[in-house]
Amino acid sequence: MKAKLLLVPALLAASLSGFGADTVRIATDATYPPFESVAPDGKLVGFEIDLANAICAEMKAKCVISNQPWDSLIPQLQVGKTDALVTSMNITEKRKTSLDFSQPYYFMQNRFVAKSGVAADISPAALKGKTIAVQKSTPQEAFIQQQYGSVATILTYVDANDALLELGNGRADYTFGNTVQLQKGFLDLPQGKGFAFVGRSFDGRDKACAPCALLGEGVAVAVKKGNGKLAERFSKAIAAVKQKGVFQQLLSKHGLNGLLDS
Repeated sequence: MKAKLLLVPALLAASLSGFGADTVRIATDATYPPFESVAPDGKLVGFEIDLANAICAEMKAKCVISNQPWDSLIPQLQVGKTDALVTSMNITEKRKTSLDFSQPYYFMQNRFVAKSGVAADISPAALKGKTIAVQKSTPQEAFIQQQYGSVATILTYVDANDALLELGNGRADYTFGNTVQLQKGFLDLPQGKGFAFVGRSFDGRDKACAPCALLGEGVAVAVKKGNGKLAERFSKAIAAVKQKGVFQQLLSKHGLNGLLDS
């Protein structure tokens, strides 16, 4: 009897993470509007928050979503403090060595933003001596460091909004990131007045641009390496949410129609 009782906590813990779970702990970095942010009342809001809840409803799972700093997300996942990441996490070759992913639910375009009227030339030669602000430990930082690290000053920040603040206060000449987040979370707001996109967009799927591979293969739900069953469960739910039109409804709700490549 004692041996059987000792098994109960282990079985209970197993039921709270992984495939077939009744509760799935999801972490996000809520500094990335319109995808996820913290409302004045403290609630987590945004497209991916609503999407996570829709996916969980499809999986018939109870999901608990927490806000965590960007650079803590993967470590927390790896030590089992959370089960999944829904936070515009791009699939990259580096991340695939330590994480498993669902199918992508959207594909990210990336661009530079600078003061309006800045020349469109964004070659390394043109940005020599400039300062570029970017979110730390992201595919965008990897791309910027490889392409411009030898000619420009790269400022990195855990909070995506801090890179925008540095651009706005003149400490940075450029920032680089997700075009939708830059448009909806900066350029469309009063603090974005006087700034604009500069140069071409960069897509991680662009085979003609070798460095673009650093930008990733698409945004997906990330889970701990080896938890492929949970990743597949998310994939099936994502497909169902799209097939039923819920994904499109959420795009409309957050003003993202025509902006996301999904």
